[in-house]
Amino acid sequence: MKIFTVGSDPEFFIRDKQGRPYPATPFAAGTKEKPVLIKELGSGFYEQRDNISFEGNIPPCTTKDEFINNVTRLRNYFESKVSKFGFTISPNGVEYFPARMLQSAEAGEFGCSNVVSSWQSRYGQTVNIPTPVLTGLKYRVAGFHIHLGYNSSYPTHIYETCDHRLLIGRLFDLFLTIPSHKIKNEPERILTYGKYGMIRYKTYGVECRTLSSFFTQPEWLPWVWDQLMKMESFINFCNPVQRDIITRKSYLTFDYNINSAFRDIFKNFDDKNVLTKFEETKDFVNDKKTKSTEKHSPTTVDNSSDENYDGTYTSF
Repeated sequence: MKIFTVGSDPEFFIRDKQGRPYPATPFAAGTKEKPVLIKELGSGFYEQRDNISFEGNIPPCTTKDEFINNVTRLRNYFESKVSKFGFTISPNGVEYFPARMLQSAEAGEFGCSNVVSSWQSRYGQTVNIPTPVLTGLKYRVAGFHIHLGYNSSYPTHIYETCDHRLLIGRLFDLFLTIPSHKIKNEPERILTYGKYGMIRYKTYGVECRTLSSFFTQPEWLPWVWDQLMKMESFINFCNPVQRDIITRKSYLTFDYNINSAFRDIFKNFDDKNVLTKFEETKDFVNDKKTKSTEKHSPTTVDNSSDENYDGTYTSF
């Protein structure tokens, strides 16, 4: 397998002068139906409103430097739109808002397109689930969706039944989603838009939807790219039977014990040598029990609490 292009449509929250979360609606242009070209950034860069956050698009990238540069330019563009008012881009993928800010029409709009659960799906059977609706919750979430254009360049075995979209969806969790939670713990995302294995099928490949917008920060972009390339390498180290094993069965992960699924998969590898080549898989050699840190419940901390903050906002 060869990943030819990496694209993204990251989302960004903003914070006011006091560092409190604030709707991006007054600053945002475009909608999901009609995104607006960002002329100063060039072809392939677009912006739109998404609930009460910014959302942008970058053109497909073919190199690490291009990926880092494009995401950084997009983030800086949104930063420039709000900095003149003393506002900043939030580093977080989860923000709690005052109740009044969540009563606007925009705050009640959520994606209508279904997503594919790569864990509940298996070869020959696709399970679609609706995107979450966060009405009634105090928080909103922002993602760093990664779009992968790929080619299965290796010869496939005559009996191979691997669906590479599901393969990527599951392994994206192993190489990016699970490690990302150890870096930035945002349990609200695991329960909503960041559920394990959430992908969308694309004509060019697959969109992986589990990563937090926390990782759009420049210091984390090299890590994101490197983890994608490790995932590609792992797929290519696997033989046809192993690739088939990874997507052969359906798994229900409502208990969020994602490591149990990988233990079940890797115990069926006849040749476990491939597992010794990567830090993310070494613990699964000889079916060694891994400590699961993935069973979370939402935090009860409301980081927007301020008795003097009435949740009102103004158009700019």
